[in-house]
Order: sequence, then C-alpha cells, then structure tokens
Amino acid sequence: MEDNHQPPDNRQQRPPMLTLLCVFTFAGSGLSAFANLILYLFYDLIKQMFEAGQFNFTESGLEMKSLKMVMNVSPGFFLFQGILYLVSLMGAIMMWKLNRTGFHLYAIAQILLLIIYEFYIPGAPFPIIPLLLSIIFILLYYRNLKFMK
Repeated sequence: MEDNHQPPDNRQQRPPMLTLLCVFTFAGSGLSAFANLILYLFYDLIKQMFEAGQFNFTESGLEMKSLKMVMNVSPGFFLFQGILYLVSLMGAIMMWKLNRTGFHLYAIAQILLLIIYEFYIPGAPFPIIPLLLSIIFILLYYRNLKFMK
C-alpha cells in the first residue's frame, strides 16, 4: 500500500480578515500614493490650470474652498504624503507575508499622515473620518498580529 500522505505545510495560513484588510490597504494606499506623487510631480502645471479656471468644479460637486486650500499647499506636502502612503503600502505587503514589522510600518505611516495636516494646512478642519478609518484599520491589523512572525 502506497502512502500518498503529504507532509504538513509549515507555512502559516493568512486569516481571511487579514487578507481583506491587506487588499483594502493595497487599493487605498496604492492609489493615494500614486495620486499624491502625481500631484507633486505636476504641481506647477495643475496649479496654473486651476488658476486659469480650466477645471469645472461645479459639475463634479467639489468644493472650491477646499480646492483652493489644497492648491495653496507646498508641493512638499504631496511628496511627503506619497512617501508615507508608500510606507503604508510596504507595511501591508509585509503583513500579507505575515511579517509583523509591517504592522509597525503601517501604523507609524498612518499616524504621521494624520499629523502632517497640521504642519502643512494649519487652518484645515480636523480630519475626523481619516482618523476613525486609521484607528479601525490599526486595531483590526493589531488583532491579527498573533498570526504574524
């Protein structure tokens, strides 16, 4: 009689909740990093077009006041945010691979993303929605730390 029993896989299985969190982070942080880096690279062109009235914001429902505030921010803000979103993305990739160092990278990047608003946009309203989302994601990732090495 032949034994077809396969040896047990020593790799740990990623829980479904961690998989879902990582996928959401890949999408959110990946797109945010891309958008912020594009804003940084083409800041002068976008600002010129904005000041020339080449964007029709009334059709898209965007608030002119918010856009004016963003267009008066230093381009370094977008670079810094882009880098922090890349760090957040790197953290999620590491957590996908069950590396707990990724949790720390992700959490630090998210906290710094909330703090930099005060330095670059002092008059901006308190970012309550991003704060709540960051807290929820950090806590959910924290609950999955036991599955990471």
